Amino acid sequence: MSKKKQKLGYFLEGEKEGEKICRNIMVKDKDLLKGYPKIDTLHHLFEVSAKKFAEKPFLGERSKTLENGKVKYSKYQWISYKAFQPRKNQFGAALVKTGLKEGDSLGIWGPNNIHWKLAEHACYSFGFVVVSLYDTLGPESSVHILNHSNIKMVVCDKNKIEKIIGMKEDCPALERIICMDSDYDRELKKTAKKKGIKIITCSQMLTVGKKKFDEDQIVVPKPDSIATIMYTSGTTGLPKGVLLTHQNILAAAAGADFGSGFISKPDDSFISFLPLAHIFERELHTWLIYHGSRIGFYSGNIRLLVNDISELKPSLMVGVPRVFSRIYDKVLDTIEKKGGISKWMFNKGYKSKTEALTKDKDTFFWNSLVFKKTKKRLGGRVRMVLSGSAPLSKEHHNFLRVCFTPHVVQGYGLTETAAAGAIGNLYNVVLDAVGAPKPCTEVKLVDVPEMEYYAKEDQGEIWLRGYSVFKGYYKDEEKTKESITEDGWFKTGDIGRFNKNGTLSIIDRKKNIVKLAQGEYISVESLENIFSQHKNAAQVWVFGSSFESYPISVIVPDFESLEIKDDDEKEEYCKNEDNIKRFEKEIRELALKNKLKGFEIPKKIYLEHVPFTIESNLLTDTQKLKRFQLTKKYEQIIEELYRQLNKDLKELQKKREQEQEENEKKGKGNGKKEKKKEIAKEKKNKKEKKEKEEKKEKKEKKEKKENEENEEKEEKKEKKKKKEKKEKKENETEKEKEKTEDEKEKSDDEKKESEDEKSEKEKSDKSDSDSSSSEK
Repeated sequence: MSKKKQKLGYFLEGEKEGEKICRNIMVKDKDLLKGYPKIDTLHHLFEVSAKKFAEKPFLGERSKTLENGKVKYSKYQWISYKAFQPRKNQFGAALVKTGLKEGDSLGIWGPNNIHWKLAEHACYSFGFVVVSLYDTLGPESSVHILNHSNIKMVVCDKNKIEKIIGMKEDCPALERIICMDSDYDRELKKTAKKKGIKIITCSQMLTVGKKKFDEDQIVVPKPDSIATIMYTSGTTGLPKGVLLTHQNILAAAAGADFGSGFISKPDDSFISFLPLAHIFERELHTWLIYHGSRIGFYSGNIRLLVNDISELKPSLMVGVPRVFSRIYDKVLDTIEKKGGISKWMFNKGYKSKTEALTKDKDTFFWNSLVFKKTKKRLGGRVRMVLSGSAPLSKEHHNFLRVCFTPHVVQGYGLTETAAAGAIGNLYNVVLDAVGAPKPCTEVKLVDVPEMEYYAKEDQGEIWLRGYSVFKGYYKDEEKTKESITEDGWFKTGDIGRFNKNGTLSIIDRKKNIVKLAQGEYISVESLENIFSQHKNAAQVWVFGSSFESYPISVIVPDFESLEIKDDDEKEEYCKNEDNIKRFEKEIRELALKNKLKGFEIPKKIYLEHVPFTIESNLLTDTQKLKRFQLTKKYEQIIEELYRQLNKDLKELQKKREQEQEENEKKGKGNGKKEKKKEIAKEKKNKKEKKEKEEKKEKKEKKEKKENEENEEKEEKKEKKKKKEKKEKKENETEKEKEKTEDEKEKSDDEKKESEDEKSEKEKSDKSDSDSSSSEK
């Protein structure tokens, strides 16, 4: 599972004082990554993949039928890379036939599906610009986008037709609606015709294109040609048009391949449910097309996403923290309800696997016994998970690694950088980091003195530069100059921290800083992130004022976790004083747990039973809070909360003053009595202290005596041992001496006997000699 840990970032000195730059370790001080080898446009990308992965499944959908009044969904039905190629060419040829010219914009407004991709890739191959509109845009923003980009044609689903027809008066350039669905209401065709709009279906477009397509119609774009205008809305004002080139998107996609550990396999499949109207999903599709992976679209209903996942069984999963937070809550709720041995096993396995992952190991036993079941919630085949859009909490990050796959990383980017900035490494996971800079981008931290963030301390505002950074805002030179420096750095407004291994962590936001009445600063966005951890909080908005000393908060409870479905019950719950007090208490506890200062804790909370939505103009299209609109909506409630808070603070202050006065009066009237009490107390304390010291001294003496006696005993034992050892040695020496003497004595005897025998022999020999001589 693990690979050798390594440094992921390469640090460079800033160009000025108060700056620090980091690059991906793979590029260091070389040129940044421009994209994929020999592929310089999105048109070329698909042409290469269509040839390389011709027969492989490319896009999949589930068809919908009505049986006995119930909607039924089929298995996934696939179109191959090879089959998709002529269709996107036919669609492009039909766009040319209906009057679209090179450089014109095509609006796409609808859910993720094959028709969305046909329109998108037709634009890449015929020199048109994709302008995506969001599913839940407000009328004002929609009209602005259609006029700002001079859109003549819009590809949309049947639910948008009536809305678009209604915009004709404010959008004079609008001429044609291309409907994704063949079963739209034909009465709308008559209404549209009266307004000067023609309606045609995508199927009809393919029929027209089949007759009219000619290879010469293909307009091969250049790397710096505009591929798309992505409209991103801030918390105030109309959406801004971000100009992204073919190279921007390719560089961002290629950046995921180098240094992140992401590897695509032939049988990989991906569930597409994040809106294609946003650059994050579009960049992911670009990466998947390069690798020839399968992309399965969800059925269009987020409530049925689990069913789609179960059917598709994706191996690659990409989502946002809010989605993963819901999965986290669902799993833990299930475990809690089961209780008993199931809960014990889950907790035991969770702890064991968490410890194993910190050592780059896995737990086969717990995987097969516990986490095989949790993994089935994502289809059972997920091997890689990427989280983007916002920082993922440490707790949720670890949860995904334990319950689904160890390969869970975060990414960081903005629409203005084609969703590229930083990405985690699958084999070097840091839980509170969004990863190292992508090879296509360099990251710079710049001092923010007013917030006490300094680059020399590895903290500051994040600036990005590289091949993924946008050209500018469409028809808005002023905002472009505000956002991009002359040398190409894009100012993100996010506050980051460089980690020792070269990764980046998002720690704050430069904007949304409020100075309270006492001169203290609070970051409302940071506080919202912390309070959102409350188990029963679905949405949190924190408000602060320079005229007040404390923030207040509006919270939408998570009624699903509270198991409340009825709207009247929801409203009643939010009005209940006990519930409000409970939330205030638990938010305070959460604040203390996260070591927040007193002035950062909301002193008053308002519970709202109606959620913040895009439709109510309280959220941006990327689910961010619209603070100006929220302040306007809750203006009276804010006034009332602060009125109550200031009243409470005054009463508290008054009570403290009264207590102080009472104490002073008691002090004057009972001075002598109090003094006697103090003297008696002091004597008592001295006596207790003395007794305590004597007791301590006595104990120490006793311990000392016991220690001395023990030492003496030990000394005697040691002497006895030495004596016994000495005596034993002397006995052994004596025995050895006796043995030696015996052996010597024996040796002498043997020698003497030998000599005697020799002497006897000599005598015998002599006698024999003499006898012989006599005979002679």
